[in-house]
Amino acid sequence: MNKDLKLKDVWYWGSNFAMLGMASISMYLDNPIPMLLVAIPLIMLDRAYFVPVLLFIACIEGSFSSEDSSSQAESWAIMAMTPIFIFDFFHHNKVKVPLKFTVFFILFFFFIILGAFVYAMHPYIGQALIPIFGKRAVGLSALYVKIIMKSLKIVFFFFYLKTLINKDKGLVYRSLQIIKDLTPYLMGCILVDMLLFGARSTQFDTLHFGEAKHGDFTANLDALGIYLYVGIFEVKTSWFKRMVNLGALAFLLYMIMELASRNGLLCFILIAGFGGLMAIWNRNLAFKTITIVAAVAVLGVALYLFKDSPTIERLVYYQEERGGGDRLAYWLGGAMALGEEPLFGLGGDEASSAYAVGKYGTDVTDHVMHNTFLEFAVEYGLIGVAFYICFVSLILYHAYKNFMFAMKYNDMLIAVPSVAYFISIFAGLFVSRIWESTLWYNTLLVFAVYILFRMPVEKAARNRKAYLIHGLPDPMLNPALAIQPG
Repeated sequence: MNKDLKLKDVWYWGSNFAMLGMASISMYLDNPIPMLLVAIPLIMLDRAYFVPVLLFIACIEGSFSSEDSSSQAESWAIMAMTPIFIFDFFHHNKVKVPLKFTVFFILFFFFIILGAFVYAMHPYIGQALIPIFGKRAVGLSALYVKIIMKSLKIVFFFFYLKTLINKDKGLVYRSLQIIKDLTPYLMGCILVDMLLFGARSTQFDTLHFGEAKHGDFTANLDALGIYLYVGIFEVKTSWFKRMVNLGALAFLLYMIMELASRNGLLCFILIAGFGGLMAIWNRNLAFKTITIVAAVAVLGVALYLFKDSPTIERLVYYQEERGGGDRLAYWLGGAMALGEEPLFGLGGDEASSAYAVGKYGTDVTDHVMHNTFLEFAVEYGLIGVAFYICFVSLILYHAYKNFMFAMKYNDMLIAVPSVAYFISIFAGLFVSRIWESTLWYNTLLVFAVYILFRMPVEKAARNRKAYLIHGLPDPMLNPALAIQPG
């Protein structure tokens, strides 16, 4: 028995480190193929790997030196995984996606098509942006390609969710476990790539590398960072793993401070708050006191060490010299553009947001909306943003309920997707993330945790009285309702 266990551990860690090693090679070669050559066979052997693979790709693609390689990484992964998901759909389709979730997928698809028609009715937008992006990037042909890609993504996300909920119950839990085990080492790989191939910029002495847009890139890292807190504070973990995760947390903070990302720093503070909250939730007063005192001490040391970092310098500069930065100008431009076409917006393409900022934004050279909700409003109108707010509210509701459920049953790992989604959507208040992969993948994990773990318990609790009245076994004592499958 012990020998079998050791062999399983060797296989588990050997395959995991092989994937991480190939991820490092992919970052070095500016090509996702090496990582996928290891990842796809692992997914075929155990579907639990497709969740960490896609989340990790969203993090490492920021280190690629060309935008084409960055966008191709996820596209190739999706193309490789789609046949697997379709196979699973026809062989494992017992559990249905709740109607309320299916409706939102359908409505999202509807707005993609509607946005295309609206954009085609405003040809002047593309004409205005030709000097900036070029004709091929803003023309109708480019729009049609984007529509097809977005539509395929919606279909892929649906099949993704179907696979999550139709395999054995342990699939989601194993996926989260793999992410938790590998995240600290992934942080180390990204940091090494950053130090070896990054270059200092003239402004704020920022350590920049690849095509990483620091707001999105650091938000994706922060969304993974919450797993580090589970690795540090989970009761059953070893002290070696605690130290590894603690070191990775320091790596994460260092990368954020060197990338001059105010958004990344704010999200890091949030995950620290959530991580600390999960750590002390079910602990005694002594542990809570020690943890809080230690956290304050660590905060003081971090502030001292990073007081002259690019992020702090940029934060001070924009507060003192630029009144907080250019985001107010971006947002004002979007609000004024919404006045042109309030009902259906300017059309479902990022070019509409760039046009809005370029036309109405004052004293800004950038053409990014820097707000997910406002960008959705500009592209799809007030009707569209009302739908999007309802969609996000539904996810946040289930994220909150999942979090409280996990805390009740003292399992931090089940709470992680809720926190990761909140971090991703919070970052969307300051950067544009409608189609950001990390946001969608964490959305689907929130749905899967609800369907597989919380919904059966809630159903059993509702039926408990009727069962007991009729002399039936107490449904709440059903072993299948346990969070950790075994």
